[in-house]
Amino acid sequence: MTRTRRLIATAAATAALVAPAAVTASATAAPHEHKDKPAKTDKPAKGTVKSQAKQLLKDVAGKDKRLTRLAESNAVARLADETEAALVANITDAQTALTDVKTAVEAADSTVDTRAVRKELRSFRVVNFRLAVNILKQAENLAEEAATDPEATAALDAAETAALALTATSTKADVKAARAHLELAHTELEEV
Repeated sequence: MTRTRRLIATAAATAALVAPAAVTASATAAPHEHKDKPAKTDKPAKGTVKSQAKQLLKDVAGKDKRLTRLAESNAVARLADETEAALVANITDAQTALTDVKTAVEAADSTVDTRAVRKELRSFRVVNFRLAVNILKQAENLAEEAATDPEATAALDAAETAALALTATSTKADVKAARAHLELAHTELEEV
């Protein structure tokens, strides 16, 4: 018991002796000199119109690249010819809309303009076309099976029409509506 008390007392005394020395040492230390670095002139300041426009242009280029990749993909090429042509036309229209957004970004001269373009670009969903491809592929796969059922055929036609009506600015509700037609066709075929 006495040994433990003695160790605790020694530790407390050591801490009491070291603490004032540490405080005075830090108080008397020489101040650190900061060297001023020259500003990078090629990189715009964060939050400026120029930097926001640069980021928006990168985002537009990325979305355009994704659209081009999708239009040339095997998934689109495997669709029926008339369906493929309609979907590629929709993708081309979306790329034209992106060109308009790019022009708006280049013309932006205030943060208000860049915010408006950012909002427009945020609502531009490339994934809608990928979802449309999936719906169209499933509808084509069910078409042969649904040939004998007029209600299932009507639901598949409605699903194809809704999928081809999807654009980059379509809402998630529009995608759900197209899927609902496809699900209706599935249920009609299961009842038979």
